[in-house]
Amino acid sequence: MKRTCTRLVAAAIWLLSASSVIAQPSVTDLREFSRQRYQHQKALSLTLGGYAVANMAVSGIAATQTTGETKYFHRMNTYWNAVNAGIAGIGLLGLRNRPENESLGQAVRQHENIKQFLLLNAGLDVAYIAGGLWLMERGNNRPDQRDKLRGFGKAVLVNGGFLLAFDVVNYFIFKGRDKRQQQLLEISPIGGRIVLPIK
Repeated sequence: MKRTCTRLVAAAIWLLSASSVIAQPSVTDLREFSRQRYQHQKALSLTLGGYAVANMAVSGIAATQTTGETKYFHRMNTYWNAVNAGIAGIGLLGLRNRPENESLGQAVRQHENIKQFLLLNAGLDVAYIAGGLWLMERGNNRPDQRDKLRGFGKAVLVNGGFLLAFDVVNYFIFKGRDKRQQQLLEISPIGGRIVLPIK
């Protein structure tokens, strides 16, 4: 009887230790999860930067060769995309820290922060669209400022629409990785509280 109990205890200890080894997320899985986020962040910044530079080039030239409402559209488009280019540059600077040595906790935090950032931006984008519509409507009631207000309003509306689509699409791409994140958390022995880097 004593021998049987000892064997059962030994078997239980072996199973627990084996399951804890199996239950830890592999370094490869964690690095791949972090690498995908990093590459996506880089693509976001490069796409926004490319869009901004192209718009500034086209609208910068067009603003000097057009008149009326169109001139103001291109002028506001140039201003707006100068800001977009700055945001894209800041995004690229934020990628200086490579993801290879992230802990699970750091990877999850980064993933969740980006999703929240994209959702916040989507809300701002709706406000931009509303602001563009308001400027256009105000232009209808101000004949002396009609071209300026309507041109600015159209530029804000177009850029707000682009940014809304951009932020929503990318939010859902990040959201699609939630299942993988959950799998990493479930197989982690201490869940999302890992703070030590996995080397």
